[in-house]
Amino acid sequence: MLKPLLSGVTVAMLAATITPNAFATDTVFESRDILSPSQALGRYQWLEKCYPGLLIEVADNVFDPSNPIPNEEKIANLKKALLYKNGQLRSDARYITFGDEEQMNPKNWFAGKSPTDSCNQIPSDYRISAMMISPAIPTYCPTKSRERDYEHIKKVTFAGLENSSTNTFYSNYVGETARLYRDRSYELTLTPGFATEETYPETWHVFIDWNLDGDFKDTGESIFAGVSEQPLTIQVKAPAGAKAGVTKMRVTMDYLGGNNDACKEIDSGEVEDYLLYLK
Repeated sequence: MLKPLLSGVTVAMLAATITPNAFATDTVFESRDILSPSQALGRYQWLEKCYPGLLIEVADNVFDPSNPIPNEEKIANLKKALLYKNGQLRSDARYITFGDEEQMNPKNWFAGKSPTDSCNQIPSDYRISAMMISPAIPTYCPTKSRERDYEHIKKVTFAGLENSSTNTFYSNYVGETARLYRDRSYELTLTPGFATEETYPETWHVFIDWNLDGDFKDTGESIFAGVSEQPLTIQVKAPAGAKAGVTKMRVTMDYLGGNNDACKEIDSGEVEDYLLYLK
């Protein structure tokens, strides 16, 4: 399996990933597999556990194969080159993503993001699609729910992203990213979950940092989605002036009305953050 996995990646392409700014941001658009630096490290550790032979082949393509060194050293050197700078985890960490011959992901398969993830089988027709770079995401204001025992965000579906979850005060979801074109409208479906069979009318707010400035305070970035105890669907379209790139979407659900300020804590429900890639 390992040879076909590497056949779509040239030596020059792999070598280029060692240098800064090796890929344009459009590379991100080819995959929803967008990872934070810590998840990029987890991806490498997962490959170390599940597919060490693949890492050895990548290392042989990146480094001088005429210099014989133990395989363990090859894996360690590649890990250092892709993920670390001056002994610290890089903010622009490099990591492997997978896809078919057209660099697409028709089977919706993703490699692990943690060494504790199970060693699920890479599809037989998949190969290394690209070396991705962790995008620089601003640090957004923290927030959470004060109470989560009665209701929570059960599911969010938006522009190819579908995420189901259990109750937490706050969750930051990266690793799968909604992809949007600025000239299109997309359905955003929000589904509440409840601790018992009894349901309650929940208030939904959605915040999207359309201009990528690290906050949700600009015109058009706060959306009142409605009140419902059933799944709720709204149409979302990027406003004029929205910037291309990776940005954050925040979803809040609150039985007690919520808040149109994305930085305010909510009372009873849940807050979830997602990544969007705007093309």
